[in-house]
Amino acid sequence: MRIFVLVFLLILNAYAEPNGSGTARSQSSAKKANSTISASSVAKNSKDVVVVRDTIVDTIYVVMPESSRNEQKSKSYNIPLPRQSAFLGEGISVGIGAGLFNASKDCDCLGVWQGQLEYHYKDYITGGFDVRFFGGTLDRDVMLMYQRYRLNTRIHKSFSWIDFYASALFGLETTDLSEFRKELKEGVQKDGASGDASDDVSGDEGADSTAVERNCEKMFSLDGFTLGFEVGMGVIVGPYLGFVGSAAYEFNFSWTQLVTFSPGIAFNLHEVWPWANKNLRSTWISFEMVFQRYFNRDVMEWAVAGFLGLQFGI
Repeated sequence: MRIFVLVFLLILNAYAEPNGSGTARSQSSAKKANSTISASSVAKNSKDVVVVRDTIVDTIYVVMPESSRNEQKSKSYNIPLPRQSAFLGEGISVGIGAGLFNASKDCDCLGVWQGQLEYHYKDYITGGFDVRFFGGTLDRDVMLMYQRYRLNTRIHKSFSWIDFYASALFGLETTDLSEFRKELKEGVQKDGASGDASDDVSGDEGADSTAVERNCEKMFSLDGFTLGFEVGMGVIVGPYLGFVGSAAYEFNFSWTQLVTFSPGIAFNLHEVWPWANKNLRSTWISFEMVFQRYFNRDVMEWAVAGFLGLQFGI
């Protein structure tokens, strides 16, 4: 298209300049009146050509960039995703959430916090990091703080109102690489393989307390380094509302397996908050439930957690 316009401009210039100069040179001094009329006519034609050329140039440098901006804008996304995340197409997503974790009817509820940071490398691939903390009173005698970190790489398939993704997961409880090497070499010690002697010494009451503690801990901890896979989606059902959901599977080197389902609902704060609409790519408030169960660990119940979170797109 641009090549065609440039050729057209060259033709207009060629038409304007030779006629103007050639007509001036071809007039004789004996026909001054006719020369004056012809020169004014040519000048008028040249002026019209210049006006047309300037109009075309304005169209090229004003209208075409505007259409390019509209095309780029149409490729931007703002779709909520699980774990206080969102698909943006480009930029950085930051999310924070807090709530309660109910391991089972025999265990006290714990406070739980999570945060995520995700970088949108392309409109079809993202990479991120998230962390989840559990804290509180496990039973009447034990208080704890437990953390879990995860790295992920997501492949996306998106439309203007919905996003699907598949993700590879790598989880860990510590950033100490020596622990990782030790686990690769020796594996993870299975539940019940240690601590038996201390249980015998502590008596029946201590043994019962320890058993309850271990059973409760089994409901939220995933010892060592883990690998996993996750699929999920986010969908916009109106200017202010979206739904999210995911399913994940993780396992560690003792073949403890964790299955997680996470449905949720999100409100588009970006549409009603002028400052966020002007300065941020996205802003979502979300409520998300987490249903999880361990396998190969003598766990027979589903643990439940609820998160209220906030997401920002930068």
